[in-house]
Amino acid sequence: MAISGLSVYAQETIFEEKTTIYSEEMSGGIGMHTNGFMGTFRYGTYLTGFTKRIYEIEIANIKHPKEIKSIFPFEDDVRGYIYGKVNSFYVIRPSVGFHKVFMPKQSIKGVSISYITQLGPSIGFAKPIYLNIIEREPNTANSVNIVKRKYDPEIHEQGSIYGRASFLNGFDEMKVYPGVFCKVGLQFDYGRERESLRGIEVGLKVDAYFSTIPIMAFTSNRAVYPNLYLAIMYGARKTK
Repeated sequence: MAISGLSVYAQETIFEEKTTIYSEEMSGGIGMHTNGFMGTFRYGTYLTGFTKRIYEIEIANIKHPKEIKSIFPFEDDVRGYIYGKVNSFYVIRPSVGFHKVFMPKQSIKGVSISYITQLGPSIGFAKPIYLNIIEREPNTANSVNIVKRKYDPEIHEQGSIYGRASFLNGFDEMKVYPGVFCKVGLQFDYGRERESLRGIEVGLKVDAYFSTIPIMAFTSNRAVYPNLYLAIMYGARKTK
């Protein structure tokens, strides 16, 4: 009985190495970084049993570190806004890189660890902020209107801001900011089936643009944005 029990235990804990050769992998995920959120899709081709070439596209937003949400104090049902924010900033990051397993799984419940390197362009889009502004009618004492205006920090004081206007405003006025992007990180794959990927990624990303990104008024803006990130990834592998 002891031998039988040992045999069952071994089958549950020892990872059964197979001679399967994988050719490609597709995965996607969501995550957060120091200054925003992101979504990722990637396609990989196997160069060896432990090394993949990865083609990735990522969509993210980048916030200014000094953004603070404000709310019009005399109404309950109003949208919050960021005082001084002139543009929302969104990024598309197509990149190519390599993922290499340096610690393979040793059991079914084990975790494999890969290191990640990615490099590519960072295409930024600055979308103007629109706010609902309280404007008094001329030659009247108490009559006011709430009108949609593109935020101008030179003329729109905080006391005149009623709330944030619809997100759909400003898309036709977006400006493009080109730059470059790199990422280094670690992926922890805890999937119990070899054909599936279930992983957590952590690492560092850096976006560097050729000009300063005008996100906020009344403070300095930057052209380089380093970010720590955390992502959850799901995917599948295919054999030759």
